[in-house]
Amino acid sequence: MTVPQTSRISPAQIQAGSGAIPARTDWLAVAAVLAAGVIISMQIGKLPPLLNALRAEFGLDLVSGGLLASSVSLLGGMVGIAAGFVSDRIGGRRSLALGLAIGAIGSMAGAFSTSVVPLLAARLLEGLGFVITVVSGPSLITMASRPNHRHLALGFWSSYMPLGVTFGMLGALLVGSLFDWRGLWLVMAGLLLMAAIVLYRLTDGIAQPRARRFSAAALRRPGPWLLAGCFACYTTQWFSIVTWMPTYLHQAGPLNDTAIALGTGAVVLVNAVGTTAAAGLMHRGLPRWLLIATAGMVMAVFGLLSFAPDMPVAGKIACAMAASGFGGMLPSAVLASVPAEARDPGEIATVNGVVIQLLNIGSFAGPPALAALVTWFGGWENGRWLLLAAGLLSMTLALGLRAVERRRRHAA
Repeated sequence: MTVPQTSRISPAQIQAGSGAIPARTDWLAVAAVLAAGVIISMQIGKLPPLLNALRAEFGLDLVSGGLLASSVSLLGGMVGIAAGFVSDRIGGRRSLALGLAIGAIGSMAGAFSTSVVPLLAARLLEGLGFVITVVSGPSLITMASRPNHRHLALGFWSSYMPLGVTFGMLGALLVGSLFDWRGLWLVMAGLLLMAAIVLYRLTDGIAQPRARRFSAAALRRPGPWLLAGCFACYTTQWFSIVTWMPTYLHQAGPLNDTAIALGTGAVVLVNAVGTTAAAGLMHRGLPRWLLIATAGMVMAVFGLLSFAPDMPVAGKIACAMAASGFGGMLPSAVLASVPAEARDPGEIATVNGVVIQLLNIGSFAGPPALAALVTWFGGWENGRWLLLAAGLLSMTLALGLRAVERRRRHAA
C-alpha cells in the first residue's frame, strides 16, 4: 500500500494510538512554530537595553529594575504546568495563536503605562502570552516531524529564545532614532497580532494528538522535574548575564549605548550557535544528559570570568559570549528530552509545562538575585557566585537524569 506524501495524521490514526508518525517532516510547519517562539521571545529582549532609561523614568533602584526585567517570567513560573495541560486540551495550534494574541495585548498595555504598577502588570500579561505560546512548541514539532528528524527539529526549536531576545534587543536600538520605548512596544504589539493570524494558517498541516484528561502521573515521574530543574539552573545563569550585561558594561568601560547593545546582542545570538550545535551532536548520538552536565558547568566557568573585576571590557564580552554559546547546548538537550519523558504525544505539552514553569522561575529569580548580591556585598564580582552555584546544581541534576534514563532502558 502506498503511503500518502503528507505530514498530516488522520483522525483515525490518532484515535488508534497517539504515536502515529507523519510520512515526512513538514519543515515549513516546524519553521512556523519556531517563528512563533522567536516573535514572543522578542518581548523579553526588548527591555534590557532600555532598562537604564526605564529605571530613570520610573525611579527604580537596581533590584527593582531586575524585578521589572524578570517579571515577564513570573506568570510562567506560576502557571506553566496549567498552560501545558490547557494546550494538550485545546490543541497546540490554538494555544500558539492565543499566546501570541495575549502577548500583543500586554505589549499594547505597556505602551500606555504611566507608572511602574501598570507597566509591571503589562509585563506579567506578556509573560502569560509567552508561556502559553512556548508550551505548545515541542508537541507541535514532534507531530510535524519524522522520528529520525525530531532531535534536529527540537534542537532548532530550542533556538527560539536567543534569536528572539537578540531581535528584541536590535529593535530596542531603534529607540531614540525613530521613536521612544512606547513606540517600540506598539510595534511589537502589531507584530504579535500579525504573527497570530499568519502562523495559525501555516501550522494547519500539523495533526493534533487526541485530547486527554489531566493525569497526575505526568507529575509523579522524576524525569520531567529533573529536566525542568536543569533548565531552571540554566535560565538563572543566562538571564542574569543577559539582563545585567548592558548595565555592567556601561559601568565597566568607555562604551556608548550602541556598542553596548551590539555587544550584548552578540552574547545572546551566539547562544543560538550552541543550540544548533547541540542538535547536530544529539543527531549523531551524543547522550543528552552529558550535554546538559557539560553545558551547565562550562557556562558557570565562563560566567565567573565575565564578571571578574580585572578582566578588560573586550574580555568580559568574549567570556560572556563563550558562556552563552556553550550554555546554549543545555536547552537544546532538555527540550529534545521532553517527548521521551511523556507517555505519548498527547502528554508532551503537559511535560513541557513542567519544564517551562521551572525555567521561568529561574529566569524570574536570577536577575534580582544577582542584583541583590551585588547590592549587599558591593561589586559585580560578588554576583558571579550565583552562576557557579547554578552550574554545580545543573550538573548534579543531569547525573540524576542519567540514572533515570538507565532505569527506563533496563525496564524496557
